[in-house]
Amino acid sequence: MPTAFDVRALTSTVRIELDDTLSAGEQKTIKSQWADLLVEESDEPTTTIRGSVSAAIADVRARAARSITLRTAAELADRITTEVTLSGIRPLQGKALMLHAAAVALDDGRVIGFVGPSGRGKTTASKALGRAFGYVTDETLAIRPDGSVVPYPKPLSIGARPGPKQPTPASGMGLRPVSGDGLQIAALVLLDRRSDVVQPYVESLSITEALPELVPHTSYLAAMHRPLRTLAERVRSTGGVRRVVYSEADSLPGLVDQILADVSTEAHTLSDVTSTYRRDCDCFAELLPDTPILAGVPTNGGYADSYWRTDHTDALLVDDLLLVLRRHQVLVLEGVGPTAWLAASGSTEDEIRQAVLRQLPAPPEGVDPAEAVARALKEMTSAQLLTRRRDGDGDGDGDGDGEIER
Repeated sequence: MPTAFDVRALTSTVRIELDDTLSAGEQKTIKSQWADLLVEESDEPTTTIRGSVSAAIADVRARAARSITLRTAAELADRITTEVTLSGIRPLQGKALMLHAAAVALDDGRVIGFVGPSGRGKTTASKALGRAFGYVTDETLAIRPDGSVVPYPKPLSIGARPGPKQPTPASGMGLRPVSGDGLQIAALVLLDRRSDVVQPYVESLSITEALPELVPHTSYLAAMHRPLRTLAERVRSTGGVRRVVYSEADSLPGLVDQILADVSTEAHTLSDVTSTYRRDCDCFAELLPDTPILAGVPTNGGYADSYWRTDHTDALLVDDLLLVLRRHQVLVLEGVGPTAWLAASGSTEDEIRQAVLRQLPAPPEGVDPAEAVARALKEMTSAQLLTRRRDGDGDGDGDGDGEIER
């Protein structure tokens, strides 16, 4: 007999329907895995996931419902966990900062997020920390703009790839529950598990060190308004990112006081590239689109042997560094890099070099500005931050016969 039940996934309600290709025992097992998130009475669900098993593998997705057919009940249970999570995070895109992180809450509602990629120990950390503190999630940490946290105490995924992981309810593992009210992010931690570490320790990272490491572990970051600033402000509001270097998860609860006390006192100046930005010195006085750093329009018409910025999601000045977000990667530019990148709007290498000489202080003795700019342009082209247009016939007429170098 088919089974249907509703679960809470962040701010969404997801209905799970299991048909009679699964035995009554298998249906009961899958439902029990979601015991901590069952919704007894709910409105119409946001998403419906329909699950079945068959020796013939099929995976058909429709707009209103997800129909999943896999070979075994264990594979199906593992896949349902993923689909429920995706159904929960999609409606929050652009509304919350979402990190791939485990998280626990102290009794006063302060939440610590432990960020890391798959296999870095988030679930193991959740088991160790969740017995001493309230279990918030082992996978998706959703932080609203005001710093409040949306709990998602999903079943923990136990096991290792390859093969299906076994979803296990937190309550069945003795982890402490949390109330959904008053949870506030207090600290962000990067997990760094190393087998050779004898004594675990905590270290602080600057914003420019932390953002490149955090961005790959986000969901729908680009949907946020000014995503780099949003993430940087969240880092700053929690006193900076910490890195915990450890070997055994059992040592993590004993580091919580140190994590919360280890607050960075560094003050960073954050400036959006799209906003008005001025500084006492002339270093970055005109790095903005509405105040171009070139003395005039490109003399080559913006075609022959010219450099152009490639598509990017966001850019942020942090002190004297420029951070550029492309897809799920942050690249940090320093030295002549920020000026050279912002000057690359159909500009030749000579025009970019002249912009650097006008905007930046005189180079140190022994530093050749031409070599520094040429090296920066080569590195940024290699990193796909810039693209270089070479005119095919060499006459600089911009007739469209040129080649693109990336």
